[in-house]
Amino acid sequence: MTAKAFLLKDKVALVAGDNKFWTKPVSEALANAGSALAIAAKASPKLTEAAKAASKIGRKAIAIPTNVTDASQVKKAVDQVMAEYGRIDILVNVSDIHFFQPFTSIQSEDWNQVIDYNFNSVLNFCRAVANPMLERKSGRIISIISGLSDRGMPNGSAYCVAMGAVLQLTRALSLEWALEGITVNAIGTGWFSGSGQPTDENLTKYIPAKRYGKPEEIGSLAVYLASDVTEFTTGQIMYVDGGLMAHA
Repeated sequence: MTAKAFLLKDKVALVAGDNKFWTKPVSEALANAGSALAIAAKASPKLTEAAKAASKIGRKAIAIPTNVTDASQVKKAVDQVMAEYGRIDILVNVSDIHFFQPFTSIQSEDWNQVIDYNFNSVLNFCRAVANPMLERKSGRIISIISGLSDRGMPNGSAYCVAMGAVLQLTRALSLEWALEGITVNAIGTGWFSGSGQPTDENLTKYIPAKRYGKPEEIGSLAVYLASDVTEFTTGQIMYVDGGLMAHA
């Protein structure tokens, strides 16, 4: 296996979702590895910034304003990518809105919003790219999710349920498409600086590495999972958490 196998030259990646933290570093990492990009998220300065950052690296990048919770808009976004590039090799789902309240205080509209953004958006994009990837018998699907997909947390029922659903979708699709040339994996995150999570340095005492994660540490793993060297890696969640999930 040569170093070139880790690169994404001539690949097309779709970074999908409204997360304000992961979109730019993941897009930059994919662009640095050689991939052309499409970024689909709600219209915002963050969407424009992510596309511009990739373009500055010298890669073609298009920004597609999209309501990621609307299946019809997601389908149109994927159709636009196909029209522009003719293919989609990589899908990276990055939607993640935080929501923590006691279970008895959560209203139905709160549940619906968390499920819509953190799970249904991933479902919408997976459904939209399925046929193009199945027709080519090739594809990489990566969802960036929280370690709370696998662990419970007080006052975190809605968030844990949504993230757990993405993890189970990852596992189910990996089995369904194991013979179709499509790998489906997840990246589980811990506490990261600048992510909107608490930045109290006292919390680092619970992290074996004794520090918060850096955004680029997510981007590098996304590139690895998107590359040709991982064609035998599927149905997995790989944690970037400084050892946090290794605790009993």
